Amino acid sequence: MKTIKFEFTCSRQVPLYAHLCNQYLNYNALNINISYQQGCYAIEADGEQADLESLADAIADDFLISVWLTDSRIALVDKPVGDKKLLLDAGVEQEFCQRCTPLFGDNQSTQFGDLALACDCCHGEQRINPDYRGLTTEDINAICNELMTLGEVILAGSSPIRLNLKDPGVITDPINYRPRLLICNPNTLNAQFHLCDRQVLALSSIEKTLITVRPISDHPKLNAPLYDLCFAYNRLLIVIAERLRQQGIDWLFIRDNQKSTPLAFIDGAWAEIDHTGPSTTRLTSKVKALHDEAIVESHGNQYLASNKKELFTVKQIIDEIDGIQSMPIGLSNAEYGLCALNSINLEHGINKHCAILYFSQYHGGQIQSINGKGEAELFFALPELPQSGYEIYHQLEQSPQKQLLEKFKQRYPDDYLRLLDLKLDLPSDNLTSLWAIGAVILGLPSRSMRIADLSDALIASAMSHRGANSPRIDYPLTHGHAYRSLNWCKTLGTLMSFRLADDRDNAKLAFGMHDSFADYLANWVEHLDLNLSIKAVALAGSEWRNPVLSQRVALRVGKNFALKFNQQLEIDGNNYAVGALMLKKRRK
Repeated sequence: MKTIKFEFTCSRQVPLYAHLCNQYLNYNALNINISYQQGCYAIEADGEQADLESLADAIADDFLISVWLTDSRIALVDKPVGDKKLLLDAGVEQEFCQRCTPLFGDNQSTQFGDLALACDCCHGEQRINPDYRGLTTEDINAICNELMTLGEVILAGSSPIRLNLKDPGVITDPINYRPRLLICNPNTLNAQFHLCDRQVLALSSIEKTLITVRPISDHPKLNAPLYDLCFAYNRLLIVIAERLRQQGIDWLFIRDNQKSTPLAFIDGAWAEIDHTGPSTTRLTSKVKALHDEAIVESHGNQYLASNKKELFTVKQIIDEIDGIQSMPIGLSNAEYGLCALNSINLEHGINKHCAILYFSQYHGGQIQSINGKGEAELFFALPELPQSGYEIYHQLEQSPQKQLLEKFKQRYPDDYLRLLDLKLDLPSDNLTSLWAIGAVILGLPSRSMRIADLSDALIASAMSHRGANSPRIDYPLTHGHAYRSLNWCKTLGTLMSFRLADDRDNAKLAFGMHDSFADYLANWVEHLDLNLSIKAVALAGSEWRNPVLSQRVALRVGKNFALKFNQQLEIDGNNYAVGALMLKKRRK
C-alpha cells in the first residue's frame, strides 16, 4: 500500500480545480483526502499500485490546464495532511470540460449541438446563458447559415455577441479598441500568427483568455498590427466554431462584453489586466487594513472592496446592488499608483524599501517610492502631452529640437501632415500617447489616426525587430517640481534624428523606444536604491500588456531587483479598490 499526493500549485484560486477535488472524494476505488493550502490543490490517495495508476490517468484527463497553474507534481507521502472536507468552489464558470466537449462539440458525435447535454463532471449545463437555453441543433445551424450568407450575426440576449466574417472596421470603444478574433480552427494558428508555446497554452486554458498577437507579414486578410485572440468560451460558441471550421473558416471577428480575460506576461508569469462582468475575488492577508470598505472607479467600472479580519473581498459593481450607500473614493493619479502598490503589498508583503513602476492607459504614469518608515514619495510622473498635433509641433518648434523638426518636415512632408492631424485622447500622460506620436514620426502605417491604433502600430513594429540591439533614444528628466518628469521634446527629437540618419529599419527604432525607456527605468530605480535601499520593484497598470515593454523591463530592471505584481488580483481594475482599504486618506 502506498500513499500518493497529486499537487497543483496555482498563483490564484482556480474554482474548477476545487470542484474537481471535491468530485474525487467520491472516487470509490481508493481512500481519498483533499486539501488546499497556500495556493496548492492536493489530492491524496492510498491504495495498490494498479488502482493508483488508474487514478493518475483520470486526474491527468480531468485537470485541464489553467493559466494560473505554476507547477504540478506527484509525490509519495508518509502521512496524509488532507481530509474529507469539501473545498470552496464558488465561482466556477465553465460550461464545459474535457468529458462533455467531445459529445456536444464534435461534429462526429451523435449529440453534436446538444447545448443542454448533462455532464456529471463539470455540470456545465447548469451555467448556460439563459438566453441560449432551448436552442436546438436546427436553431444553431440557422445561425451559422445566416452568418455565412450575410457575413454578420448577433447572438441576442442580455450580453449580445456580434460575429463577423469580415473586419467590421475601426472600433471606437476606447477600452476594447483592438480587433478581436474567435479562433475556429486552432490547427492554423501558427501559420497565420506569431505565437509562442506559452501563448498557445494560455489560449487553450480553462479560463479562455485573450492573448495579444501579431499576424504574419502580408497576411491576405488581416491588416491590423495586433489582434486579441480567444477560443470559444461557452457551449454555443463551441458549436458555432465547429460548424464554421467545417466550412473552411479559421477565425471570425467577435465583439462582446463577455468574460474573456485579457492577460499580460510579466517576468515569467501571467497577470490579469482587468475583467468585464460580474466577478468576486477573495484573498487572505495579514496586512492590516485602515478601512472596512472602499468603492473605487476606474475607466468606467466600479469596484467594491471590503475586509473582515484577514479576509479581503472585492467585486465589480454591475448594478445598484447590496444596498450600497457609499460613494466612490475620488483618487488622484498618485493615489491610483499608491492603491496599486498597496494591493501588491497585500499579496507579497512589501510595504517598505520599495518602488512602483505604474503605467496605465487610464491614469497618469509614474514612479513612486516607499522609504523605511513606510512613507511614499512621487519620484517621476509622465507629462501631460498636448492634445493636438498642432500644439505638439508648436512646442517642438519652441524647443532646441527646432532644426531637427524643420529637416523632418522637409524630408517627410506626409508624416509632418499626419503629425498635424493628430488628436490625443485624455488622459495623455501615458505611454500609449507617447508611442502614438512615435509611430507618426517613424511613418508607420496604421488602420486609423486614433491613438490606440497608432500605439499598436509602434508596438507591433517593435515586436517584429529580430535583434537585441538598437539606437539609444533619450528620455531625459526635467526638474522644477517636487518630482521629476520627462522632456518629451528631446525624446521625439532623438527619434527624428535617428530616422533622418537612417530610414531603412524603423522596426529597430520602435524597439529602441521600448528598450531605451526600460534602461532609463533601471537607472532611475538604481538611483532610488542608493538613497532608499530598494528591496523590490512593483509593476502595475494596463501598459504592461505591451509584450515588448514588459520583456525589456523584466530584463533591465529585473536584473538587479525582485519584480512583484498582482496575480490574485487584476493589475488595472479591482486592485485599486483593495489597495484603497489601506490608503491613508480621510473619508468624507
